[in-house]
Amino acid sequence: SDVANAVLDGTDCVMLSGETAGGEHPSAAVEIMSRTCVEAESAVNFNDLYQTVRNATLDKSGTLSTSESIASSAVKTAIDVDSKVIIVCSESGRTARQIAKFRPGRPIAVLTTSPTTARQCYGVLRGCRAQILPSLEATDKIVDETIAAFTKEGTIAKGDAVVVVHGTSARTGATNTMRIQYA
Repeated sequence: SDVANAVLDGTDCVMLSGETAGGEHPSAAVEIMSRTCVEAESAVNFNDLYQTVRNATLDKSGTLSTSESIASSAVKTAIDVDSKVIIVCSESGRTARQIAKFRPGRPIAVLTTSPTTARQCYGVLRGCRAQILPSLEATDKIVDETIAAFTKEGTIAKGDAVVVVHGTSARTGATNTMRIQYA
């Protein structure tokens, strides 16, 4: 129940205690924890969670930064159009962190040139998986290839909405675009 409550409280990750991880059946413990997380997530109303996080952010700071506003809008749009995935082109991982903060309830694909950013996003941020690319210059081509890969693996189907977030230039701090693309 501690694991389920952690998920319902919005935590990014859970871990086994030393006693459990080092016990007689560590693989079974991980499997049970995984099933518990999946079941708990199925009970979350992501639209309500999004609104709660957004309102708390506004209450704390009064306004959102440009990239934070785009992240918030991307999550709300993903919920509204029932997007199956959000694709983020990010050099530093900041935009991916901001999107994950708003708890979209769907996978976040982080496309980056930085191995450090990929590790941080994939290993810690809820719902994120990362892909390291040699460059983010050809954003449209990269996004099309990513959507094709998601379609091939069955994560999305032809015609599904995909929310895409990126900047107009491939540099840190340039996030200024959110769009909907269809598989």
